Amino acid sequence: MNRREKMPRFDRAKVRAHAHNLDGTGLRVWLDRAIGLLPDEAFPELIANYVRLEDVVADGRAEPGLLHSIRRFHHESLAGRYYQDFMVSSRNFMEKSHGTETFIAEHSRLLDACMRAERAGEIDTAREGLGLLIDLMRQIDRCEVNIIFFADEAGSWQVGVDWAEVLPAWFRSLSPATGPYDWAEAVVEALNDFAGYQMDPLLAATRDIATPEQREALAEYEGNLRRRR
Repeated sequence: MNRREKMPRFDRAKVRAHAHNLDGTGLRVWLDRAIGLLPDEAFPELIANYVRLEDVVADGRAEPGLLHSIRRFHHESLAGRYYQDFMVSSRNFMEKSHGTETFIAEHSRLLDACMRAERAGEIDTAREGLGLLIDLMRQIDRCEVNIIFFADEAGSWQVGVDWAEVLPAWFRSLSPATGPYDWAEAVVEALNDFAGYQMDPLLAATRDIATPEQREALAEYEGNLRRRR
């Protein structure tokens, strides 16, 4: 929304109705966003009867930076912190474990923060942060490490990443610090892994991001793209 446009009034009853229809993962994502947006003075009332205030008061230490948080999340994810399975039956095969829901919400939160960093011109932070978060999606698809548990079909698609937004941001952050052929190779690998049926529009957007040299290198690598028919 353009900042000059008048902010509409929102019907909180409608917002609550939508919130009540969300699954556990969606509620965790919403809650993380709310925590990031609320001023400190709103927290006592928000957490009353659920969390002791003294348990969440800041202790004076500086909060870790975005990259520190992402590196820790990446390390802990590979170490299996969020892997929590359960006995699957015909009644619960659509459910997600607490660990899986927590991973998805935290991945979404950190991804949003990286996207904001990229828009703000914090290219180095966006490049490394997005790279680590994308790597976790690759690890989930490779199934070589137990990162999160899915009762039904496993795959990074269940995490719900908006690749049409994330991949161009990552390619932009890679562009200034990456040679033409290394950049083109990284682009083709990411498009093959995650673009799916969005391959053509994402490829077009990627060409606009590239330097002339990177665009030429990408043209040479395009034969390696796996387009879905």
